Amino acid sequence: MEKAFKVISKNTFASCIPLISANRNELLADVEVGVANGCDFLEWRRDHYRQGDILTSADELALLTEIKKRMPNQGLIYTYRSHREGGVFKTSDEVREAAINTAIKSNLVDYVDVELHSEAAFLERIKALLKTSHTQWVVSHHNFEKTPTSAEISAIYTAMESAGGDVLKLAVMPNSMDDIRQLMCATLNHNGQSLKAVIAIAMGESGGITRIAPELCGGSLTYVAGAGKTAPGQLSLEEIIDLRKRIALI
Repeated sequence: MEKAFKVISKNTFASCIPLISANRNELLADVEVGVANGCDFLEWRRDHYRQGDILTSADELALLTEIKKRMPNQGLIYTYRSHREGGVFKTSDEVREAAINTAIKSNLVDYVDVELHSEAAFLERIKALLKTSHTQWVVSHHNFEKTPTSAEISAIYTAMESAGGDVLKLAVMPNSMDDIRQLMCATLNHNGQSLKAVIAIAMGESGGITRIAPELCGGSLTYVAGAGKTAPGQLSLEEIIDLRKRIALI
């Protein structure tokens, strides 16, 4: 089966607005605003939606259908983030897996973002289901406290490749300019050895270059603020486009 409807391309700038809506009305309104802003992808941060409520598969599918109807050209990323890596509500893997499975089976979702360091059996079941779907896998790892060493970053990318991720996403917290250089150098090095697209983010205001010019830092897709920010240092798409023009990337 041919994989994916809209692709995150290697070394190619793309923008993604996360949807952190709390209810259905907010969600559909935020989709329309995101589309009007001209982004390339929307990410439904499912962990923000009706926190603590368990949706039936039918309800989940109905929402995905409503979202996709409002997206003429954008790709859709589905993320039910674990509380262990920044999810806003502590939810069992059983509940998350059921929701992720519905998203994959819907064939309405271009990518699901699932953490590299998930429980092994949980991850293997999701990977097996992905093989039967158009949906691809953004394999992710987040460190909200620090930036790993260059060797550690390289090992994370290697583990992501070995796990079979289609897009490799790493978000770290820099505490110095050296940390940002370290992330960029390790990402560029891996980029030169891999055929897969990378999303590499240095969070916080100091890491802005990785959001403004990701394709120069070894990455591609950048997350931009919509109705709210899902990570420190996010800029709006308007701000990023303006800055890209200022440095002659557009």
